[in-house]
Amino acid sequence: MAQATSTLPNLEQFNCDGDPTSVGSRWEKWKRALEIYLLAASIDTPAKKRATLLHLGGIALQDVYYNLPGAHAEEGEGIDVYAIALDKFDSYFAPKQSRIYERYLFRLMKQEEGEQFEKFLLRLRNQAEKCKFQNKEEHIIDQITQKCLLIDLRKKILEYGDAITLDEIISKANALEVVTRQLDQFKSFNTINENKYNKAEINTIYNKKKYDKSIRKQESNTKCSRCGSSTHLSEDSKCPARDKRCSKCGYIGHFREHCRTRQK
Repeated sequence: MAQATSTLPNLEQFNCDGDPTSVGSRWEKWKRALEIYLLAASIDTPAKKRATLLHLGGIALQDVYYNLPGAHAEEGEGIDVYAIALDKFDSYFAPKQSRIYERYLFRLMKQEEGEQFEKFLLRLRNQAEKCKFQNKEEHIIDQITQKCLLIDLRKKILEYGDAITLDEIISKANALEVVTRQLDQFKSFNTINENKYNKAEINTIYNKKKYDKSIRKQESNTKCSRCGSSTHLSEDSKCPARDKRCSKCGYIGHFREHCRTRQK
């Protein structure tokens, strides 16, 4: 047995001093984890189960245990010391609450943004257990219909009416969530492609402008700035405009059409 327990990770110690309004639900969850641990570790005698409970629970839980009247029962024939300890802890951590209040909390529950349907359903199930509904699934279906985020799921529920079951709702909700994720991926993929296309188009326009500018610059370097001829440059002594006076600026050396002096 020592070999079996050594391979199992320990539970976190139970926090006795946490939020008093949630201590009951926290105790139920910790107790459930303890039961799983005991089963996995093959701890099956009442005395060893009680010892494991106190060991894993921590010092604070041990202090509560030894101050609860009747919690520490002596071993004897027909006496389950572990069950007695659990019963005392249940009475201490999980006092009975009003069903009216628990149902009020149930009616406030809604699916939060980004919350998966399965997690929303789990919260509803846990709270419904405290409400003591005669038909628990019917109330869960009502709450899903009113407070789920999947509009298409609400339509399906209303379409099927009273004939729909909770299992059918769960199946349809899971299918709709898968489709929603796939559509989001398609949308994201299309956005990425559009951005790539726009960037490529901008680069093409930029490169074309750059090319046109380069061509114009090359053309200006291969033409005479005095007369505009492409057969010689402005340094050529045979340029017909070399000795001509510009009628625009009055300077000698170029035609009026190629004057670069601004008139004032």
